Parts: sequence; structure tokens; C-alpha cells
Amino acid sequence: MDIIKLPFGEQAPNEGDCISITEREDGRFDLNATALLACGDTDEAESVSMIGGDPYPTYEEAEAAGLAWADGHCVEKLFVSRLPIGVVSGP
Repeated sequence: MDIIKLPFGEQAPNEGDCISITEREDGRFDLNATALLACGDTDEAESVSMIGGDPYPTYEEAEAAGLAWADGHCVEKLFVSRLPIGVVSGP
């Protein structure tokens, strides 16, 4: 998987597979993810996402969970976006 870490505060392009990690007021981190699932020899792709869930105590744990999620969904090129407190990911 090709991993592209974006500069702090920059959101991933709308057409790209991405994980977005946002810091919360309490210092924990939220993880959201979107991807086009196209595993194996198929011409069809299905949009999948992960939104919400329990916050992670550290950025590193949120990123590791996001990378594992992307790997499990056959992502080939992944944008990683770290957003400041209060920023909502997505278009």
C-alpha cells in the first residue's frame, strides 16, 4: 500500500481513499475512513466507510487502526490526514 501522509490540517482529496484522524478537546483522537473496495479480480468497486467509534488514546493508535482497516479493504493508495481540534473530515 502506498501511504501519503498529508501536511497537518490538510484534508485528503475527495476522490482518494483516506483515513482522517482528528484530535478531540480531551486529547484523544477520532478516526474516520473511506475507500473504494475492489479486492481481487473484479471490475466493480464498492464505497465503504468507517465513521465514529470509540476514540483512541494516541494519534499512533488511531493511525495504526486506520492503516489496518485500509489494508483489510485492499487499498492501494491511501491518504492520511491529521486534522486539528474541531475540524470535521469530509467534503
